[in-house]
Amino acid sequence: MAIRKPWTLRQRTYGRVPSVREEQSRTKALHEAHERKLSQAFHQALRQIKKERGEIPAPFAFFVMGSAGRMEQMQESDQDHGLVYQGEEARCQRYFLSLGEEIVRRLEREGYARCEGGVMASKNRWCKSKKAWHGQLERWMEDDSFENIRHTLTFFDARTVYGEEELVFELKAEVFSAIRKKNTLMRRFADNTGRLPKGQNLFGQLLVKQAGEHQGTLSVKQQLLFPFVNGLRLIALKEQMVSAPTLERFRALPRKYAEIQAYESTFQELLEKRMEWAERQTTYSEVHNVYPDQLSKSDRQRIKRWMKEGRNLYEVIDQVIKAGESR
Repeated sequence: MAIRKPWTLRQRTYGRVPSVREEQSRTKALHEAHERKLSQAFHQALRQIKKERGEIPAPFAFFVMGSAGRMEQMQESDQDHGLVYQGEEARCQRYFLSLGEEIVRRLEREGYARCEGGVMASKNRWCKSKKAWHGQLERWMEDDSFENIRHTLTFFDARTVYGEEELVFELKAEVFSAIRKKNTLMRRFADNTGRLPKGQNLFGQLLVKQAGEHQGTLSVKQQLLFPFVNGLRLIALKEQMVSAPTLERFRALPRKYAEIQAYESTFQELLEKRMEWAERQTTYSEVHNVYPDQLSKSDRQRIKRWMKEGRNLYEVIDQVIKAGESR
């Protein structure tokens, strides 16, 4: 089966922001603002490292993951990124780790917090030669512990923003190859992302956090977005689609998935409403939470509908995965 590449296949460079036509201008404008800051930080870092260590020793790709990889960032965002290069580790690793650390510092100055989980190009796990990346992915999927599967899924949302895009595509091809060889791998991916927190109780009441800093809130990210994001990632893995943004994954679906594609409008509606809610917040942790009792009745009804549709979508996708296992 041929690998499905993004709708627009090209080497991504700063200043040329990938877009989805139907996105509302507000969401697109926010994405472009993040890309401009990323561009500035990256190029400043690259110039600095060239001064300190000389010219780049090998072709490479700098990529983002997480919400940045999926083009779903909010006003406040942390860092999730990595590097892959075509060269010998002994000769190149120190150079690219230094570049990664300089990128981290520059982004931090722009207001992007360091990733608490260490998913950054300054860390050995996320900065490697193509050969070493292949080996690492192979080990993650062979020793398919919960953590290793989570690392693999994190990488799969990689979106190249500077450099040789094909390097990242080739790594994703390694994942597709492992899926073909190991028929239990898709089930491991599904199990890893299928633990979705409940959004409503038996009486249809919204379930909110009962204690802690965000007591009284529900998680927009986990309770609303994740069923769509995780579900479309699974389909992308199954169908060998290298695009990272969830909306692109929806639109690249083969015709046989018309039932799944029908949920795209719900997901886009949710993204726009999330933007509206987040404009009232000021910190990274706050933008992912909302107080239902402060929302209008119509918004609470929308939340319940989105929760139901998200779970329905994930169940449909899970059945697709199970059907593939039985073949």
